[in-house]
Amino acid sequence: MPTTDHPIVPTQSDVLLAQKSYRILGKLSEGRDAPMGIKIGGQEVEIPGVLCGILFDALAKVAEGKGVALKSIEEEVSPQEAAELLNVSRPFAARLFDEGAFPSRKVGSHRRALASEVIAYKEREKQARLKALEELAAYDQSLNLGIQ
Repeated sequence: MPTTDHPIVPTQSDVLLAQKSYRILGKLSEGRDAPMGIKIGGQEVEIPGVLCGILFDALAKVAEGKGVALKSIEEEVSPQEAAELLNVSRPFAARLFDEGAFPSRKVGSHRRALASEVIAYKEREKQARLKALEELAAYDQSLNLGIQ
């Protein structure tokens, strides 16, 4: 079984099976975060809802032909891995490390941060963008400049 911290690159048959599974799971009325029972080797196993959401997301990526990796948020990440989590370039992520955008440490000459800290930074930035957008929309409404 492949380790979860290394990307799993799907084969064409994996992609086709993921597409089929994704379509079936997408039609379930319980939703993507509901617990799910699966049968493995004739034995019923219940998967917690929180993991079903992760499975659904992974299926979506594999169905698109993309590789997936699973990383614990308690693991440390490098600037390259942080860049991948943030969807930014490695130099930009390195600058975030240098500027103290999230707590990090040096291991020799290498910088490391907890994945949870990088994810928390991403969420803070997202919330700040949403707040700015809401303020801009409210200002636009007050000036009556919006599309009617």
